[in-house]
Amino acid sequence: MTKNPQYFYILTSIILLISLTNINSYADDRSNARGLGMSTACVVSSIGIDAYGINPANYYTQNIGLSDNAYKLKTKKKSTWQISLLNVGGGYGSDKSLNFYTTYLGYLSIRRETFANRFLNLDSVFNFRANVLPDKNTQVNYDFELKWFAVNYTKPGVGSINFTIADKVGLNTDVKNKNESFPLPNIRIGAGSYDILNADLHLSTAIAWWIRKYTIGYSQQFQNKGFIKNISFGVAASLVHGFGNAIIYNSGIKMNTYGIRNDSLGNHIDSVKGKQDFYSLQALTDQFQDYIDGAESHFNFFPRPAGKGFSFDVGFNLQLGDKIWIAASVTELGFINWDYNTLVNKDTNDFVYRNFYVLTSDPTYNRFVNDLDGLDTRFEGISYKTDMPTKYRAGILYKPVKRLSLELDWVKGLNDLPSNTTLDKVSLGTEYYVTNSIPIRGGFSAGGVEGFNFSLGAGFAYKNLVIDVSSNNMNVLWKQFTEVNRLSLSISSKLIF
Repeated sequence: MTKNPQYFYILTSIILLISLTNINSYADDRSNARGLGMSTACVVSSIGIDAYGINPANYYTQNIGLSDNAYKLKTKKKSTWQISLLNVGGGYGSDKSLNFYTTYLGYLSIRRETFANRFLNLDSVFNFRANVLPDKNTQVNYDFELKWFAVNYTKPGVGSINFTIADKVGLNTDVKNKNESFPLPNIRIGAGSYDILNADLHLSTAIAWWIRKYTIGYSQQFQNKGFIKNISFGVAASLVHGFGNAIIYNSGIKMNTYGIRNDSLGNHIDSVKGKQDFYSLQALTDQFQDYIDGAESHFNFFPRPAGKGFSFDVGFNLQLGDKIWIAASVTELGFINWDYNTLVNKDTNDFVYRNFYVLTSDPTYNRFVNDLDGLDTRFEGISYKTDMPTKYRAGILYKPVKRLSLELDWVKGLNDLPSNTTLDKVSLGTEYYVTNSIPIRGGFSAGGVEGFNFSLGAGFAYKNLVIDVSSNNMNVLWKQFTEVNRLSLSISSKLIF
């Protein structure tokens, strides 16, 4: 239940942005098409530009055996450049349909004309419980990632330098089941009226944001003549600009409504009393504010940030013998401090209102809705912090022959922010070069929000241009065996010199 319509403005903007891309799934490094084709089993094998956000040790592109030499791109040159523009990926993922989420979102919003009819009307109460709430806990996730620009330079003996600019837009929600969220209220029938008692609505947690990262990274490889052939280390630091953030924590409202009856003037309420618990945080760039001239376009590529912060990545990659590599990384250690256009709302008030009609012309009704809107519990200009979506990764890769690689990865998030989950995920991916210019990829994963996933991908190289495409969650093709509705598409490209 929101106290501020701007919260739903930013969520609607996020959903619109993602729907325009026509791509779907749960967030995880969307702009890396090669990694998604291997079901995100890529902490070892993502090299150069593809290593962004995954393992900074792999910025070093001349790691023989892992690098792009299969694309007939000579890695023994004195230096190698990789450049890419507008790599994109993203999507929608849910245990339910998109229609479920939009319906649920509509019920969470409070508008003067519609709120009372939802919670002071018997038919609406039953419809909400029967047709809106899921039978079990549901997570709904939207995400979109656009890598605006990336350049990676490697020189043996000197190391690799990477610079990347990328945007992430994401939304995580956690919708409780019927029994937890909305127990069936007691209905008491009187003489010409009825009461709705013990209505208890516990609302979902929702977190949405739009952030941009300006990242610079460095990696170096050290050669060895023993069983350990080489080891690479890498670090990266990012300046983070946040353009929008909205958080609703677990909240709820309990209501008892007495003497509901219809007469010639409308729907009359003898009294309603209850208690609500609500806590929200919001920070928005000017782009999301309400404007007097709604027809004027206020979009720009560099809006004033509503928050600023930093994040750091660290990782290593180790080659054992001629056929085995192991790697691990920690990414996005950091925070964002939101301090522009902030709005904090904390409401734990009891309420009682008597003798009013469910009409906007009734001042008592208006006071009731304003109370639920939290107009007296909002505080502007208070800064707050959010963590970055920190991830831990580890993996091992085996190459039985030159054209074939198998990789097993583990990933776990430190929090449940957009593009992250604290649920463990294990992925197994493979890549095979049909020709020197055409690799095909596949993989499956277990765990995380999605449960079981199957992925497919492919690449193509022509001279210095490399294009990769992939689709995650291919098991959506046989929906009769799964309840999830998740699918992703990612496209990435790069020039290598």
